[in-house]
Amino acid sequence: MLQYHWRCWAEWRPESWELNLVAVRDGVVVGTQGVSGREFGVGREVSTGSWLGRAHHGQGLGTEMRAAVLYLAFTGLGAEHAVSGAYTDNAASLGVSRKLGYRDDGIERHVVRGKPAVLRRLRLTAERWREHHRVPVRIEGLAECLPAFGLGDHRSGA
Repeated sequence: MLQYHWRCWAEWRPESWELNLVAVRDGVVVGTQGVSGREFGVGREVSTGSWLGRAHHGQGLGTEMRAAVLYLAFTGLGAEHAVSGAYTDNAASLGVSRKLGYRDDGIERHVVRGKPAVLRRLRLTAERWREHHRVPVRIEGLAECLPAFGLGDHRSGA
């Protein structure tokens, strides 16, 4: 796990970045939430991914975690699209995506532990996110970081 995070930091470039955050509840890390961009300054599309400890499922934390990075992406960075995906047997993740306004964007066939698996791709537009955004989020100190995300200008409201 540490090598993965070190690699993400070491390989960060404005053209290709991956920001991995943690969710903390009562002083304990309960999950991780990532957001990444490839040629984001031009394409304005991010990808999200997360993990939440099983003991913390069903409490709204997954929704709050994803809503926070979507706020960063859409409001702070000016994203136009966010994509995500979940295997068909991951009803909780698919539910979070639907609750936040994502729509189906196709499938991918993978092999997981030697067996076929179907990943449902999901897409959320900035307009649709604004219609579904309900979780209060505040961003501080982002303006100085914008060049690291491939942005030369400063977004308003960040």
